[in-house]
Amino acid sequence: MAATRLIIDTDPGVDDAVAIVLALASPELEVLALTTVVGNVDVEKTTLNARRLLTLTGRDDVLVGRGCATPIGGASGTAAEVHGQDGLGDLSWAEPTVGEASEDAIEMIYRLAQEAPLTIAAIGPLTNLATLLQRHPDVVEHIERVAIMGGASFEGNVTAAAEFNIWVDPEAAAIVFAGSWKLDIMPLDLTHQAFLNDDDLSYLRNLKSEVGDRLAAMLEPYAKFHEEWVGNRDLIMHDAMAIYEVIDSSAIKKSGVKAEVETGGVLSRGATWFSRSFHHAESSTRVGVEVNNENFVKLLRERLATYPSRG
Repeated sequence: MAATRLIIDTDPGVDDAVAIVLALASPELEVLALTTVVGNVDVEKTTLNARRLLTLTGRDDVLVGRGCATPIGGASGTAAEVHGQDGLGDLSWAEPTVGEASEDAIEMIYRLAQEAPLTIAAIGPLTNLATLLQRHPDVVEHIERVAIMGGASFEGNVTAAAEFNIWVDPEAAAIVFAGSWKLDIMPLDLTHQAFLNDDDLSYLRNLKSEVGDRLAAMLEPYAKFHEEWVGNRDLIMHDAMAIYEVIDSSAIKKSGVKAEVETGGVLSRGATWFSRSFHHAESSTRVGVEVNNENFVKLLRERLATYPSRG
């Protein structure tokens, strides 16, 4: 079976980094580009981080396209307190050797979609995809599906109602959710079932690879933040769930839904509403409901072990 042609639309981001290195180590995927967007940090930094991660993994064949710097709904907030001021744990990095394309993210996605069927993993705010739909509405004819990390059925992680990726730009999410393409949405109630722990950090360090060392170093402050806020050091693998879904669509149990986003409201802005009525059982929009973390971690460990050891 041919590898899935994939663009990762991203705002790296510590958990984005894990998702990206997983994707790059997965033979099921042909990663064509990382397109960047404002989110965890500003787009200048997310673009730099994409270049850093491709340099780290030796993937100068993958394009980097800079996307939107401002949410459609206007300036929002970032998550630098979670991911570090630079977005990747505030480590020291050498200047990346992978460059940035002159083509912007939206035109890059559109061009690559016209060349052959394309899948998009959207693991940041949805500003780029909404702009793509507005600029090139015919793009949906060339997109096989979009796997999204975003939303929450029960409780958000920025407000009681809203998950971060949707909260940053709910207007964009509303446009994307209303598009006539196939969507697989991985909300917080699914992603909180997927996590790493201190044993996994030790595993990464024991790989004695540059990739393992870097991931362990950037995940350590992420674990400390989680411990301070919720009382444990579980490393929730939010964004990796969108990649896991594209690698193996049978790995995550999903249900058909009607998905909507609240763009107004004082307390509910950015909330996602998933109607699970049986009328939507065959919907082209599905939401992830269950994942086996043991299987996910096993796959992640296997794939990360394929990166070369030092010396």
